[in-house]
Amino acid sequence: MKTNASLLKKLTMGTLLITAGSVSMLSHAAVTLLVDDHIKVTAINGQEIQQSAFQPLMKSFTLEPGQHAITAKYDRLYNLTRDEHDYLRSGNVSVTAELMDNQTYRLTMPNQPEKYVVAKEYAKRPTLAVQQNNTVVASQQGVAGNEGGVLSGLGKALGGVFGGADDAELQNKRAIAALDTPAVSTQSNVNTGTVTTVKQTTSAASSTNTLDQFMQIWLQATPAEREKMRQWIQK
Repeated sequence: MKTNASLLKKLTMGTLLITAGSVSMLSHAAVTLLVDDHIKVTAINGQEIQQSAFQPLMKSFTLEPGQHAITAKYDRLYNLTRDEHDYLRSGNVSVTAELMDNQTYRLTMPNQPEKYVVAKEYAKRPTLAVQQNNTVVASQQGVAGNEGGVLSGLGKALGGVFGGADDAELQNKRAIAALDTPAVSTQSNVNTGTVTTVKQTTSAASSTNTLDQFMQIWLQATPAEREKMRQWIQK
């Protein structure tokens, strides 16, 4: 009898441990981020998201719970009359939000117009927002004229130390640095939309400070010096 009682006690404890383990696993469920139409996600947590122009835009991402920096741009093809079309793209816009585990969020650009003429103006300064149940969790409006320029080639020229005014990865890292928290990066699976968060060893603030220094040099340079800098960047 003692043997049976002892065995029953062990089985009961084992069941409790399995149940507790199951609850623990459920308490760390992933976050689902759904992406609305005409939005192209370009970077998440300091990592550029590569999306082919010949494939549909990614509509869903799986993230770890916690704070995330998300960068995206307005991206829409308008079919006009007489077999003409126009591709409207905005500059990159970054938004940061705290995403809770086992929850679903939507990445939106509110008030997208349908008319082409209005959309051309909208693309100059769209707002990127994270919503849950039609409630805005976080939002950020883009900067007018944020479409690259003379600095757009610096990222490749200097091995990624610099980024252009519209560089997705740099803007994303600026958003991370503004949080005053350690920068993180992601590993993404383009086929599944899964994004795994990992610690990043480089400092986003360092790259940002270097770029700011270059901007100061550019502003103080003479027209002749700026022309030489342009030629060097384009090499």
